[in-house]
Amino acid sequence: MYEVRVCRCFWATHGIRLPDGSVEPLHGHNWRVEAVFQGPSLNAAGLLVDFIAVQQALAGVLDPLAGRNLGEVPELGGANPTAELLARHVYRRLAGRLGPQATLAAVHVEEAEGCVAVYRP
Repeated sequence: MYEVRVCRCFWATHGIRLPDGSVEPLHGHNWRVEAVFQGPSLNAAGLLVDFIAVQQALAGVLDPLAGRNLGEVPELGGANPTAELLARHVYRRLAGRLGPQATLAAVHVEEAEGCVAVYRP
């Protein structure tokens, strides 16, 4: 099994709605998003997936979020802007963009150093 990981960072703010109904103060993060692709074979060029193609696809998903309050981004559908739900959003937008050979296995979102949420279907 082969695995390819591509990361991209962006800055955005959020304030999470907590279980008691309160909302955290608005604050920003340098979000680090990692897309993980897996597959049992390589293409004729010896690639599972082209790094540049993944970088471009990831940019297409993340650039609209950059510099924004994630709680106000319509594309997130009003979901609580947690790292977990951001990982799911990125997965859903990225899956299938790179053809059938490139299986998106997971998306990792690091909100702060050492604080990572992962979404796998």
